[in-house]
Amino acid sequence: MSPPQSEERERLEGERDFLLKSLDDLENERAAGGIDDESYTQLHDDYTARAAATIRALRDGIDARPVAAQIPWTRRAIAWCGIAVLAAGSGIALASALGGRDPGETSSGNSQSTSDGPGEQDERRQLEAAVEADPSNIGNRLLLARYLEQDDELAAALEQYDAVLALESDNVDALAQSGRVLYLGAVAAPEQAFDLVDEARARLDRAIELDAEYADARFFRAIILANEFQDFVGAQTDLQQYLVLAPEGLFAQQARALLAEVTAALEPRVTTTT
Repeated sequence: MSPPQSEERERLEGERDFLLKSLDDLENERAAGGIDDESYTQLHDDYTARAAATIRALRDGIDARPVAAQIPWTRRAIAWCGIAVLAAGSGIALASALGGRDPGETSSGNSQSTSDGPGEQDERRQLEAAVEADPSNIGNRLLLARYLEQDDELAAALEQYDAVLALESDNVDALAQSGRVLYLGAVAAPEQAFDLVDEARARLDRAIELDAEYADARFFRAIILANEFQDFVGAQTDLQQYLVLAPEGLFAQQARALLAEVTAALEPRVTTTT
């Protein structure tokens, strides 16, 4: 029995180091009170099992790490798992954005009028006017995008996110939220799904590269990795990171459910390297 080839060994060593560091980070998060006992136990057990399997593979030349099981759909078939959660993201983000305001106050600090219809429509109209008056105001554009999403105007919302990125190419919020919207667009326009899915993932990759602790971006990317690329290991890692960063976050319940699904999609494989 010979050890893995140098390239495979390098990959295994990288995975081992990542998992051991993840265990250290998990202990630090627990000591700081940033994770509940249930999440800690689940993540600790998973990291430990994966690290042990990788160490055995390095020692014995046996690859016992979990790998993606064979599944009946193709990479580019748009699956529905998680879509409803992504669509709800605009409402969650909007509620979060409005949470710090006084009742009846708009993003510009003006009092909200209710004479022309429901308050939210008044708010949207005021935001549209504010963006027209000051196109460089990033905060107004981001908030307007969320109102547009709530009205199912995905293309118009994407225009606002793209306008923000034109002003500030590394705006993490615009990258992450536009990545989510692009993926929803892929569901609505399957003939363009190939390009839209790839662009959605690229934007989420960039958001996480810029801010590794942007928890929501990890959750959004996990759905794409699982649905479109069948990268269950990558999705599992993102979901675990989300739960470490936001154990009581807005998507925590859905993240735990999806984590159980992707973990079930992984099955042990034992092969002998000759």
